[in-house]
Amino acid sequence: MVYPPYRLCLAVCYVSQMLSEAIKDRLGDRDYLDLHLAAIASVAKLGEVPWYDAHFLRRFEAAKLYIGEVAPEYLERFVAGFAPLRPADKFEICTIDALFDDAVRHEIGSVVQSLPAAQLERHEVEKFGRDVVHDHPFFLQLQQGLLPLVSELAERELVTGYNFLSLYGGSGQCAPHLDEPMSMYTLDYCIEQSGSWPIHFSKQVELPDADAMQAWNEEDLKDDAGMDWTSHELEPNQALLFNGSSQWHYRDPITRGGYCNLLFFHFYPAGCEKLVRPHLWAEHFELSILQPLCDVFAAESENRQIW
Repeated sequence: MVYPPYRLCLAVCYVSQMLSEAIKDRLGDRDYLDLHLAAIASVAKLGEVPWYDAHFLRRFEAAKLYIGEVAPEYLERFVAGFAPLRPADKFEICTIDALFDDAVRHEIGSVVQSLPAAQLERHEVEKFGRDVVHDHPFFLQLQQGLLPLVSELAERELVTGYNFLSLYGGSGQCAPHLDEPMSMYTLDYCIEQSGSWPIHFSKQVELPDADAMQAWNEEDLKDDAGMDWTSHELEPNQALLFNGSSQWHYRDPITRGGYCNLLFFHFYPAGCEKLVRPHLWAEHFELSILQPLCDVFAAESENRQIW
């Protein structure tokens, strides 16, 4: 394979800044190096995706580009392998009233009130107007207890993904986005709020491809009547189950000075533990040619660098 200079430039920067020593050692193998350069070029070609939480879809599209270049005979099998991450056509959003009893509600409130400032993750304050806390031990316990109910409502066997507490303040908002498949099913639980704050959902959609990602426009999406937008409101101790990886969803800015404390419990289909993690796709599909690309994904995630 012959690569243009820009690809080699990317490769040099990538190796020097991001790769582990183990992966650097593999670059001594010319076959691995060729595949590694093709992987970098595929990822770089897509660039950034303009909506929040699009890393999985971006990597899926990068993998399609990569396989199409280095081993096109595997492309159809690869794409078909993601069928388990599509919901049933008949799935509908559902509301659960009085999700927890008074004792559990009191414990949730106590946990929220007692969180030290140092435990609050502040990286989403500017973009979302919220503090977050991921996988608090008590909320992990609650999530495991909810698993049978959510599996029944989704009509398929699920496993737990992650969860997080979301403390929205007076600048709270949530732009339109699709979730990653690790949060394919979301149980959105309202702890307390200053007033009603609707969340808006599209119909279930086909996943956007690379061209659609680059052409994506937030306002066009919100104005698209073909999305069949619906709005849902939650009261404290109510929860909403939806399919966030196949339904666009968003919240407009909260009423000035308002607040809303939510818990998001995420679930995904059993048997997809490796499928929802792009750095494990080579193992899941038993395709060694995917390993250089998976190494790129692993390095990206470890360094939190998307390019």
